[in-house]
Amino acid sequence: METAIYGRVSSEEQAMEGYSIRGQVEKLQSYVSAKSWSIYDVYLDEGISGKNITERPAIKRMIEDIKAGHVKNVLVFKLDRLTRSVADLVYLIDLFKQYGCAFNSLTESIDTSTASGRMFIKIIGIFAEFERENIGERVRLGKERKAREGYTTGAHFSNYGYDRAIGERIQTINETEAAIVRRVYDMYVNQNYSLTGIATTLNKEKIPTKHGYFWNTGKIISLISNPNYMGYVRYGMEKPDQYFEAKGKHEAIISEEVFKEAQAIMAKNKLVTPTKKPNEENYLVGFLFCGLCGRKLKSNMDYRENNKVYHTYVCYARVNRACEAKRMTAGNAEKAMIEYIANLPTDENAAAKIEQAKQAAVARIEELKAKLNNLEAKEKEMLDSYIEDNATLAEYRGVKTQLDGEKAKILTEIEALTPSQTISYEEPKTREEIITAFNDGWGSFTNIEKRQFLMKHIRKITLLNQPIKGSNYGTVEILDIEFNTN
Repeated sequence: METAIYGRVSSEEQAMEGYSIRGQVEKLQSYVSAKSWSIYDVYLDEGISGKNITERPAIKRMIEDIKAGHVKNVLVFKLDRLTRSVADLVYLIDLFKQYGCAFNSLTESIDTSTASGRMFIKIIGIFAEFERENIGERVRLGKERKAREGYTTGAHFSNYGYDRAIGERIQTINETEAAIVRRVYDMYVNQNYSLTGIATTLNKEKIPTKHGYFWNTGKIISLISNPNYMGYVRYGMEKPDQYFEAKGKHEAIISEEVFKEAQAIMAKNKLVTPTKKPNEENYLVGFLFCGLCGRKLKSNMDYRENNKVYHTYVCYARVNRACEAKRMTAGNAEKAMIEYIANLPTDENAAAKIEQAKQAAVARIEELKAKLNNLEAKEKEMLDSYIEDNATLAEYRGVKTQLDGEKAKILTEIEALTPSQTISYEEPKTREEIITAFNDGWGSFTNIEKRQFLMKHIRKITLLNQPIKGSNYGTVEILDIEFNTN
């Protein structure tokens, strides 16, 4: 009988468990000789996982030979050498049956010519897939534990700014690259560079990425948003419900303060999308909204006598004559904002009120936990009654359903009252703190510092230019300012 000998071993199995594909083949050849079969060909997939058959060249070649009628028997050392997937196993067994090809496993003594043999294969396949899933789960848990202990989980590469030698568990700083990392954060946080501007600057200076490529916006975002640079490791990027950050074993390149500052700017940039790229002079762009139609205001430059430049703002809808709002000068818009904020009432007791609210939340959580314990005690009491035949199953289920509903409500309220443990990089201040900081510092801020202050603390400024007869610009009136508060 023309027999195909099939063998497979993954790199991990050979390294960790001592599997030898040559040893498998030798035993299978001896078995073929003892059974007086003939070997059509030997098919070997080395260093390949058994989770599917789509990426294994040898098994695909064997399937083609079976379909061509060259192979009438397949012999493997062990069933999981053929596949670890139940779906692939069922496909292969059906294929063997369709083309009159027998199947034998040396270790499990399987013979598909009998119904019991075919049933046994499917049962073994279920356990093989179960084991594969267990291996995957163990690997995942191992990576998670590694991350929680502070070790990076990337197996084949290091982040820009770091190196890690083969066999080393802790990455070390690459000083040449680390200087670029610090410069990127400084450009973004302190110099008001855009993401594109940073990438363009690095490319103009012919500074390559880790692997010698050009910089782009995506690479800059990855660098700026990676907590690795402040000394943390992260896990679960693909699954938000499993994501966490932990203090790393490696040395930080930048401070936590600078990193969090960058995240706050990036988060704010997602909300503030300017109609025109901001520069030092038009730092209000992206924050101003029309009081008539609600559209965003765009920045213009007006040239007057002696070619003097005046920065103005005009409703974007006015360009298409969809809004009648008057344009305003940048100076008048800023003056109106300063006067508006200076006249805002503040609550001197705001900090005390926030602390009182926190303490009230803690007390309420303790109260809810006590109620939860009482409900669990009632459930246990009802379960004991059912076990002792003092209550029917229907009675137990009815009480349990009611108690589960009450517990769910309590847990929901506890979750709402409990402060999030997720690391927050935005760190907004209270309304009173923002107003005080604005009134104390705005006059001494540089234009870049003004833009940075707005990015951190202001969401939206709604304003209107009230016309004055005989004037092109009128009086600017602030209708509302939305603060980025906690």
